[in-house]
Amino acid sequence: MEKKILIPTNFTKHAWNTLVYALNLYKNIPCTFYILNAYEVPVRISLKRNHSAELEAAKAESENGLQKILQGLNFRKENQKHKFETISRNKDLVEALQEAVNTHNIDLILMVSRGENVSINAAFENEISEVTEKVQDCPFLILPEKMQELPASKREIVFPTNYKFPFKNKEVAALIDMARNLKASIRILYIDSDGRPLSKEQEQNKEALKTYFSDVDFSFHKLTQTTETTGIHLFIESRDSNFLALYKRKQGFFSKLFSQRFKEEIDFNPKVPVLILKELE
Repeated sequence: MEKKILIPTNFTKHAWNTLVYALNLYKNIPCTFYILNAYEVPVRISLKRNHSAELEAAKAESENGLQKILQGLNFRKENQKHKFETISRNKDLVEALQEAVNTHNIDLILMVSRGENVSINAAFENEISEVTEKVQDCPFLILPEKMQELPASKREIVFPTNYKFPFKNKEVAALIDMARNLKASIRILYIDSDGRPLSKEQEQNKEALKTYFSDVDFSFHKLTQTTETTGIHLFIESRDSNFLALYKRKQGFFSKLFSQRFKEEIDFNPKVPVLILKELE
């Protein structure tokens, strides 16, 4: 089945590298890549008469930049079934992304985070935190700025959960798709911080994951005597894992990773690409 991938660009080399990464990630999958540039021209009260000219200039710059990207893609031959469409919008990034998701039924949004690590904590009030918080009904794959090449083998995705909440199959579909596309294993990680046995409900939710992941390679793992964030970091580093998948529930496990209230307590900036799964109605 063809995938629809949305990639915002600001015409930097990092945005271009994100696009190249996406082409390799979906090297063997038919895809339409939607390349989005969102631009804004603020209205200055004293210069209203010049606003139309500024708007036209910004629009032309956006469209020309997107055309240059298409020209650069003509030299790449990852997959003849890859198609490209450009979107230029005079909107803020969140509005432009949400519009594209709704209009084109996007399967995944790819973005790059500034710096060596992926900063996904809303306490730091960065662009990545804002868009992953506000854009609904679509998963994100967030890449570190200094992204690594995809490993040739031993690819694995760490998926932490405390089993307290049930998942819908469609909420983990992007994780399953990624595992299939990459021929990667899913390592389901439970951080046992209180030493209590799983409740009946937790056991049921764990069993449901077995059903969802039946077509991919997966395994269950448990760490004790550690916090969620420290345990995840240690697990990824000890296994040299390639990806991290987080389920972003509006209320529940890991919601604190995206909460202003935990600004001082949380230091969660993985060095691997992070797949953010969203809670769906």
